Amino acid sequence: MHPGEPHDPFALTLVSSHRTSEGLVSYLRCACGAWEVRTTATVAYAAPRQGGGRPIKGID
Repeated sequence: MHPGEPHDPFALTLVSSHRTSEGLVSYLRCACGAWEVRTTATVAYAAPRQGGGRPIKGID
């Protein structure tokens, strides 16, 4: 986990990216399991669930 710290850019995998009326939105997953959402203006982090969360299927 990376509480309060940015994730290592080399540990991030781009899962999805698309344009919206607000600009480009990209969803990235860290090797630690956390998600990062980036837009042209902001960055948001989401830590992985603790416990029995269902796995998210990756993009092949």
